[in-house]
Amino acid sequence: MAKISKTGRLKQWTKEELSILKKEYPKTDTKLLAKRLGRSLEAIRFKAKRFGLEKTRAYMEALYIKARKTGQKRATKKKK
Repeated sequence: MAKISKTGRLKQWTKEELSILKKEYPKTDTKLLAKRLGRSLEAIRFKAKRFGLEKTRAYMEALYIKARKTGQKRATKKKK
């Protein structure tokens, strides 16, 4: 859901917010970035897509490795 300002309008992106988005989106967790900017996950993803921003390969690989380790721990616990 879009942020609504006190005047009842959609909250416009500031130049500073756009700068942070462009710099941080490729290498930062989207949830953390949304919290930092006071925006919803959907707003962050939509604006990033509009600017053609993508997560870096290194970031995505790190997520994959983390997920695999978490999955291995869960699988080990289930076997007990």
